[in-house]
Amino acid sequence: MKNTYNPDRKKDGIIVDQIFTGGHMLAGGTLQQVHEASTVQNYDIGTRLVMDDRVFRYCKAGGNLTAMKAGHCGNLPTECNTAAVEYKAGTYEITILDTTVRAVDYYKEGYIWLMVAGAYELYRIKNSAAGAGVSVKLTLYQALLADVPASTWGTTWPNVYVDIELTSNGFTSVVVFPLRAVASGSYFWGQTWGPCFGTVYSEVPGRAGGDREIYFNIDGALKASVDVAPESTNPIPQRAGFLITNTTPGGAGFGDQLFMLQISP
Repeated sequence: MKNTYNPDRKKDGIIVDQIFTGGHMLAGGTLQQVHEASTVQNYDIGTRLVMDDRVFRYCKAGGNLTAMKAGHCGNLPTECNTAAVEYKAGTYEITILDTTVRAVDYYKEGYIWLMVAGAYELYRIKNSAAGAGVSVKLTLYQALLADVPASTWGTTWPNVYVDIELTSNGFTSVVVFPLRAVASGSYFWGQTWGPCFGTVYSEVPGRAGGDREIYFNIDGALKASVDVAPESTNPIPQRAGFLITNTTPGGAGFGDQLFMLQISP
């Protein structure tokens, strides 16, 4: 870390080579590089790492993942009511009815949406207690803004990065890009922003003039814009980013797979 000073703007600043936000290395954790997978968790799930011109998130694989093929969020929403008691504004704890057995911190760093008096409220979950198939107590980062009546309807989601899968069902969205193969249950850094290289679905992007936008096929491979059907005949797939390089015919082999990944900066 280095202090800097801009004399024209008369502003101080700091130069750092990498930044961790939204999480920490765990007690007893060890350094894990972005090309490494580990059977031991070393950081909080969802920790954000900014390095060079790329951004990564610390993830847990919910299935076997392939290098250079996008990983999907496997989490399912839990539609639920709160317990049959009123929760006053200012409290940080709330209990939901959940008929599935849940481990401690199943909902940690996830979200809960509540329909309070016809309004919508969304809160980040700090941690959650174990649930035996009846209810789960949640602790929130921010206190409730308004009273929550008994049996209020809502939806609860786990951490986005806790169950990364390689799927092709068409009902899951890409949230990270693994740089290497990852075994189910292992922990890894999934890229979410910056220059990246990916497996293609069919047509190599950039072969046609104006073919610069890149999308994800349902299996996580890259899809050139020329392969995307009109919305009137097929839903538009999830956008991945844009092609970086010059693909002028004869200059770069009529296409390329180095692209600017744009999932989460």
